[in-house]
Amino acid sequence: MKKRALATAFLAVALAIVSFGSAGAAVPSARPHVIATIDVGDGPSGIGVNPRTNRVYIANFRAGTMSVIDGSTNTVIATVAVGSQPAAVGVNAKTNRIYLALQSGGVAVVNGNNNVLVTTIPLGNLPDGVAVMPQTNLIYVTNFLGGTVSVIDGSTNQVIKTITVGQSPLGIAANTKTNRIYVANVDSNTVSVIDGSTNTVIATVTGLGQNPTAVAVNEVTNFVWVPGRAGDLIFAIDGATNMLVSTLGVGDFPTGVTVVPMTNHVFTSNQYSNDASVVDGTAFRLLGSLKVGLLPTDAEANVRTGHVFVSNQDSATVTVIADA
Repeated sequence: MKKRALATAFLAVALAIVSFGSAGAAVPSARPHVIATIDVGDGPSGIGVNPRTNRVYIANFRAGTMSVIDGSTNTVIATVAVGSQPAAVGVNAKTNRIYLALQSGGVAVVNGNNNVLVTTIPLGNLPDGVAVMPQTNLIYVTNFLGGTVSVIDGSTNQVIKTITVGQSPLGIAANTKTNRIYVANVDSNTVSVIDGSTNTVIATVTGLGQNPTAVAVNEVTNFVWVPGRAGDLIFAIDGATNMLVSTLGVGDFPTGVTVVPMTNHVFTSNQYSNDASVVDGTAFRLLGSLKVGLLPTDAEANVRTGHVFVSNQDSATVTVIADA
Protein backbone atom coordinates (compact mmCIF):
# COMPACT_ATOMS: atom_id res chain seq x y z
CA MET A 1 0.00 0.00 0.00
CA LYS A 2 2.82 2.41 0.80
CA LYS A 3 4.44 1.70 -2.56
CA ARG A 4 1.18 2.40 -4.38
CA ALA A 5 0.71 5.70 -2.49
CA LEU A 6 4.19 6.88 -3.41
CA ALA A 7 3.73 5.94 -7.05
CA THR A 8 0.39 7.73 -7.24
CA ALA A 9 1.72 10.89 -5.62
CA PHE A 10 4.70 11.18 -7.89
CA LEU A 11 2.66 10.32 -10.99
CA ALA A 12 0.54 13.34 -10.21
CA VAL A 13 3.65 15.52 -9.92
CA ALA A 14 5.04 14.19 -13.20
CA LEU A 15 1.79 14.87 -15.03
CA ALA A 16 1.54 18.34 -13.54
CA ILE A 17 4.95 19.43 -14.81
CA VAL A 18 4.74 17.59 -18.19
CA SER A 19 6.21 14.24 -19.06
CA PHE A 20 9.17 15.00 -21.33
CA GLY A 21 8.35 11.99 -23.45
CA SER A 22 4.65 12.66 -24.01
CA ALA A 23 3.53 12.29 -27.61
CA GLY A 24 2.84 15.65 -29.20
CA ALA A 25 4.28 17.64 -26.29
CA ALA A 26 6.43 20.62 -27.27
CA VAL A 27 9.76 20.07 -25.56
CA PRO A 28 12.02 23.13 -25.35
CA SER A 29 15.63 22.40 -26.32
CA ALA A 30 16.82 23.37 -22.84
CA ARG A 31 14.97 20.43 -21.33
CA PRO A 32 16.28 16.87 -21.49
CA HIS A 33 15.19 15.40 -24.80
CA VAL A 34 15.92 12.33 -26.93
CA ILE A 35 18.23 13.07 -29.86
CA ALA A 36 19.06 9.61 -31.22
CA THR A 37 18.37 5.87 -31.06
CA ILE A 38 21.28 3.61 -31.95
CA ASP A 39 21.11 -0.06 -32.96
CA VAL A 40 23.63 -2.18 -31.04
CA GLY A 41 24.09 -5.89 -30.26
CA ASP A 42 21.59 -8.25 -28.65
CA GLY A 43 20.76 -7.59 -25.01
CA PRO A 44 22.57 -4.29 -24.29
CA SER A 45 23.17 -3.99 -20.57
CA GLY A 46 26.01 -2.06 -18.90
CA ILE A 47 27.43 1.17 -20.31
CA GLY A 48 30.79 2.92 -19.91
CA VAL A 49 31.89 6.31 -21.25
CA ASN A 50 35.30 7.83 -21.90
CA PRO A 51 34.64 11.60 -21.84
CA ARG A 52 38.14 12.34 -23.13
CA THR A 53 37.66 10.45 -26.39
CA ASN A 54 33.83 10.78 -26.51
CA ARG A 55 33.50 7.03 -26.93
CA VAL A 56 30.67 5.01 -25.41
CA TYR A 57 30.99 1.29 -24.68
CA ILE A 58 27.96 -1.02 -24.52
CA ALA A 59 28.03 -4.53 -23.03
CA ASN A 60 25.75 -6.69 -25.20
CA PHE A 61 24.83 -9.40 -22.71
CA ARG A 62 23.20 -11.90 -25.07
CA ALA A 63 25.57 -11.33 -27.98
CA GLY A 64 28.79 -11.59 -25.96
CA THR A 65 30.09 -8.42 -27.60
CA MET A 66 30.86 -4.79 -26.88
CA SER A 67 29.57 -2.04 -29.17
CA VAL A 68 31.73 1.07 -29.51
CA ILE A 69 29.81 4.28 -30.20
CA ASP A 70 31.29 7.54 -31.44
CA GLY A 71 29.56 10.10 -29.24
CA SER A 72 30.04 12.88 -31.78
CA THR A 73 28.00 11.09 -34.45
CA ASN A 74 26.01 8.61 -32.33
CA THR A 75 27.00 5.74 -34.58
CA VAL A 76 28.55 2.34 -33.87
CA ILE A 77 32.14 2.33 -35.14
CA ALA A 78 33.26 -1.09 -33.87
CA THR A 79 32.01 -4.33 -32.35
CA VAL A 80 34.34 -6.37 -30.17
CA ALA A 81 33.88 -10.01 -29.08
CA VAL A 82 34.55 -9.99 -25.33
CA GLY A 83 33.25 -13.28 -23.95
CA SER A 84 30.02 -14.69 -22.61
CA GLN A 85 27.48 -12.59 -20.69
CA PRO A 86 29.10 -9.15 -20.42
CA ALA A 87 27.00 -7.28 -17.86
CA ALA A 88 28.80 -4.08 -16.87
CA VAL A 89 31.46 -1.70 -18.15
CA GLY A 90 34.10 0.46 -16.48
CA VAL A 91 36.49 2.83 -18.26
CA ASN A 92 39.89 4.18 -17.28
CA ALA A 93 40.01 7.45 -19.21
CA LYS A 94 43.71 7.90 -18.44
CA THR A 95 44.93 4.55 -19.80
CA ASN A 96 42.05 4.17 -22.29
CA ARG A 97 41.33 0.65 -21.07
CA ILE A 98 37.81 -0.72 -20.90
CA TYR A 99 36.80 -3.38 -18.36
CA LEU A 100 33.74 -5.60 -18.74
CA ALA A 101 32.36 -7.81 -15.99
CA LEU A 102 31.46 -11.19 -17.48
CA GLN A 103 28.79 -13.02 -15.52
CA SER A 104 30.16 -16.24 -17.00
CA GLY A 105 33.29 -15.61 -14.90
CA GLY A 106 35.98 -13.00 -15.47
CA VAL A 107 36.76 -9.46 -16.50
CA ALA A 108 37.49 -8.69 -20.16
CA VAL A 109 40.09 -5.97 -20.79
CA VAL A 110 39.89 -4.03 -24.07
CA ASN A 111 42.38 -1.52 -25.46
CA GLY A 112 40.37 1.57 -26.33
CA ASN A 113 43.01 2.80 -28.78
CA ASN A 114 42.38 -0.04 -31.23
CA ASN A 115 39.31 -1.82 -29.77
CA VAL A 116 41.19 -5.10 -29.34
CA LEU A 117 40.64 -7.57 -26.50
CA VAL A 118 43.85 -7.61 -24.46
CA THR A 119 43.12 -10.29 -21.88
CA THR A 120 40.46 -11.84 -19.65
CA ILE A 121 41.06 -11.88 -15.91
CA PRO A 122 39.58 -14.98 -14.23
CA LEU A 123 37.03 -14.16 -11.54
CA GLY A 124 34.26 -16.22 -9.95
CA ASN A 125 31.07 -15.63 -7.98
CA LEU A 126 29.19 -13.82 -10.77
CA PRO A 127 31.07 -10.58 -11.48
CA ASP A 128 28.38 -8.00 -12.12
CA GLY A 129 29.58 -4.41 -11.66
CA VAL A 130 32.72 -2.40 -12.45
CA ALA A 131 34.17 0.89 -11.22
CA VAL A 132 37.57 2.37 -12.01
CA MET A 133 39.82 4.73 -10.05
CA PRO A 134 42.04 6.28 -12.76
CA GLN A 135 44.59 7.96 -10.49
CA THR A 136 45.50 4.65 -8.81
CA ASN A 137 44.74 2.47 -11.86
CA LEU A 138 42.67 0.16 -9.70
CA ILE A 139 39.54 -1.60 -10.91
CA TYR A 140 36.78 -2.62 -8.50
CA VAL A 141 34.47 -5.49 -9.46
CA THR A 142 31.40 -6.66 -7.52
CA ASN A 143 30.95 -10.42 -7.06
CA PHE A 144 27.20 -10.88 -6.69
CA LEU A 145 27.29 -14.41 -5.28
CA GLY A 146 30.33 -13.87 -3.09
CA GLY A 147 29.37 -10.75 -1.17
CA THR A 148 32.73 -9.25 -2.12
CA VAL A 149 34.50 -6.72 -4.30
CA SER A 150 37.66 -7.75 -6.15
CA VAL A 151 40.38 -5.12 -6.55
CA ILE A 152 42.41 -5.44 -9.75
CA ASP A 153 45.71 -3.68 -10.48
CA GLY A 154 45.33 -2.26 -13.98
CA SER A 155 49.07 -2.32 -14.60
CA THR A 156 49.34 -6.09 -14.08
CA ASN A 157 45.72 -7.25 -14.56
CA GLN A 158 46.02 -9.17 -11.30
CA VAL A 159 43.60 -9.33 -8.37
CA ILE A 160 45.41 -7.75 -5.42
CA LYS A 161 42.68 -7.78 -2.78
CA THR A 162 39.17 -9.04 -2.04
CA ILE A 163 36.94 -6.85 0.13
CA THR A 164 33.92 -8.21 2.00
CA VAL A 165 30.85 -6.01 1.59
CA GLY A 166 27.11 -6.70 1.96
CA GLN A 167 24.93 -9.43 0.53
CA SER A 168 24.52 -9.56 -3.27
CA PRO A 169 26.63 -6.55 -4.30
CA LEU A 170 25.65 -5.33 -7.75
CA GLY A 171 26.13 -1.68 -8.78
CA ILE A 172 29.34 0.15 -7.98
CA ALA A 173 30.72 3.64 -8.63
CA ALA A 174 33.79 5.67 -7.69
CA ASN A 175 34.32 9.26 -6.67
CA THR A 176 37.71 10.01 -8.20
CA LYS A 177 38.08 13.23 -6.21
CA THR A 178 37.64 11.67 -2.76
CA ASN A 179 38.96 8.18 -3.62
CA ARG A 180 35.78 6.59 -2.31
CA ILE A 181 33.99 3.62 -3.87
CA TYR A 182 30.29 2.94 -3.29
CA VAL A 183 28.70 -0.52 -3.54
CA ALA A 184 24.96 -1.25 -3.72
CA ASN A 185 24.18 -4.45 -1.80
CA VAL A 186 20.84 -5.70 -3.16
CA ASP A 187 19.84 -8.18 -0.47
CA SER A 188 21.35 -6.29 2.47
CA ASN A 189 19.55 -3.09 1.47
CA THR A 190 22.74 -1.15 2.19
CA VAL A 191 25.57 0.72 0.50
CA SER A 192 29.15 -0.10 1.46
CA VAL A 193 31.67 2.75 1.36
CA ILE A 194 35.25 1.76 0.53
CA ASP A 195 38.29 3.96 1.16
CA GLY A 196 40.41 3.57 -1.98
CA SER A 197 43.62 4.43 -0.14
CA THR A 198 43.32 1.39 2.14
CA ASN A 199 40.76 -0.69 0.22
CA THR A 200 38.73 -1.25 3.35
CA VAL A 201 35.05 -0.62 4.15
CA ILE A 202 34.85 2.52 6.26
CA ALA A 203 31.06 2.91 6.44
CA THR A 204 27.80 1.16 5.67
CA VAL A 205 24.80 3.28 4.73
CA THR A 206 21.56 1.78 6.02
CA GLY A 207 17.90 2.71 5.80
CA LEU A 208 17.64 2.25 2.06
CA GLY A 209 15.51 -0.86 1.58
CA GLN A 210 13.84 -1.85 -1.69
CA ASN A 211 16.82 -3.67 -3.26
CA PRO A 212 19.42 -0.98 -4.10
CA THR A 213 20.89 -1.98 -7.44
CA ALA A 214 23.09 0.72 -8.94
CA VAL A 215 25.19 3.73 -7.95
CA ALA A 216 26.07 7.10 -9.49
CA VAL A 217 28.23 9.85 -8.01
CA ASN A 218 28.11 13.58 -8.64
CA GLU A 219 31.71 14.59 -7.96
CA VAL A 220 30.76 18.28 -7.93
CA THR A 221 28.22 17.98 -5.10
CA ASN A 222 29.66 14.80 -3.52
CA PHE A 223 26.22 13.23 -3.55
CA VAL A 224 25.64 9.55 -4.22
CA TRP A 225 22.48 8.36 -5.96
CA VAL A 226 21.11 4.83 -5.59
CA PRO A 227 17.91 3.40 -7.10
CA GLY A 228 15.78 1.01 -5.05
CA ARG A 229 14.22 -1.10 -7.77
CA ALA A 230 11.66 -2.95 -5.64
CA GLY A 231 10.09 0.30 -4.39
CA ASP A 232 10.46 2.45 -7.52
CA LEU A 233 12.66 4.84 -5.54
CA ILE A 234 15.86 6.85 -5.81
CA PHE A 235 17.94 7.50 -2.68
CA ALA A 236 20.28 10.47 -2.20
CA ILE A 237 23.29 10.01 0.08
CA ASP A 238 25.57 12.82 1.25
CA GLY A 239 29.10 11.60 0.54
CA ALA A 240 30.54 13.88 3.22
CA THR A 241 28.55 12.24 6.02
CA ASN A 242 27.48 8.92 4.45
CA MET A 243 23.95 9.71 5.54
CA LEU A 244 20.72 9.18 3.61
CA VAL A 245 19.21 12.63 3.01
CA SER A 246 16.36 12.15 0.53
CA THR A 247 14.07 9.54 -1.02
CA LEU A 248 12.02 10.12 -4.17
CA GLY A 249 9.65 8.09 -6.31
CA VAL A 250 10.68 7.43 -9.92
CA GLY A 251 9.56 5.04 -12.67
CA ASP A 252 8.75 1.36 -12.42
CA PHE A 253 11.70 -0.89 -11.40
CA PRO A 254 14.71 1.44 -11.76
CA THR A 255 17.90 -0.56 -12.37
CA GLY A 256 20.34 2.06 -13.68
CA VAL A 257 21.31 5.58 -12.65
CA THR A 258 23.59 8.39 -13.79
CA VAL A 259 24.20 12.08 -13.08
CA VAL A 260 24.99 15.03 -15.33
CA PRO A 261 27.11 17.29 -13.07
CA MET A 262 26.62 20.52 -15.08
CA THR A 263 22.83 20.39 -14.59
CA ASN A 264 22.75 18.21 -11.47
CA HIS A 265 20.08 16.12 -13.17
CA VAL A 266 19.82 12.48 -12.14
CA PHE A 267 18.51 9.92 -14.62
CA THR A 268 17.16 6.46 -13.79
CA SER A 269 16.49 3.72 -16.34
CA ASN A 270 13.18 2.09 -15.42
CA GLN A 271 12.80 -1.42 -16.80
CA TYR A 272 9.07 -1.97 -16.38
CA SER A 273 7.81 1.47 -17.47
CA ASN A 274 10.24 1.67 -20.42
CA ASP A 275 11.29 5.20 -19.59
CA ALA A 276 13.97 7.31 -17.94
CA SER A 277 13.05 9.45 -14.95
CA VAL A 278 14.69 12.86 -14.55
CA VAL A 279 15.32 14.18 -11.04
CA ASP A 280 16.51 17.64 -10.01
CA GLY A 281 19.43 16.78 -7.73
CA THR A 282 19.48 20.25 -6.18
CA ALA A 283 15.82 20.56 -5.24
CA PHE A 284 15.30 16.79 -4.76
CA ARG A 285 12.32 16.92 -7.10
CA LEU A 286 11.06 14.67 -9.87
CA LEU A 287 10.98 16.67 -13.12
CA GLY A 288 9.38 14.12 -15.43
CA SER A 289 10.24 11.19 -17.67
CA LEU A 290 11.33 10.34 -21.20
CA LYS A 291 10.16 7.32 -23.16
CA VAL A 292 13.04 5.12 -24.32
CA GLY A 293 13.18 1.53 -25.60
CA LEU A 294 12.13 -1.82 -24.17
CA LEU A 295 13.56 -2.93 -20.81
CA PRO A 296 15.96 -0.01 -20.23
CA THR A 297 18.68 -1.45 -18.01
CA ASP A 298 21.51 1.01 -17.52
CA ALA A 299 22.22 4.73 -17.92
CA GLU A 300 25.53 6.54 -18.22
CA ALA A 301 26.39 10.19 -18.89
CA ASN A 302 29.25 11.86 -20.68
CA VAL A 303 30.12 14.49 -18.08
CA ARG A 304 31.65 16.78 -20.72
CA THR A 305 28.88 16.79 -23.33
CA GLY A 306 25.89 16.28 -21.04
CA HIS A 307 24.63 13.42 -23.19
CA VAL A 308 23.01 10.48 -21.41
CA PHE A 309 23.02 6.97 -22.87
CA VAL A 310 20.35 4.40 -21.94
CA SER A 311 20.64 0.73 -22.89
CA ASN A 312 17.38 -0.92 -23.96
CA GLN A 313 17.90 -4.63 -23.46
CA ASP A 314 14.87 -5.95 -25.33
CA SER A 315 15.10 -3.43 -28.20
CA ALA A 316 18.82 -3.96 -28.86
CA THR A 317 19.18 -0.19 -28.93
CA VAL A 318 20.72 2.71 -27.03
CA THR A 319 18.74 5.90 -26.50
CA VAL A 320 20.70 9.17 -26.44
CA ILE A 321 19.36 12.05 -24.35
CA ALA A 322 20.71 15.61 -24.51
CA ASP A 323 20.73 17.34 -21.14
CA ALA A 324 23.08 20.29 -21.62
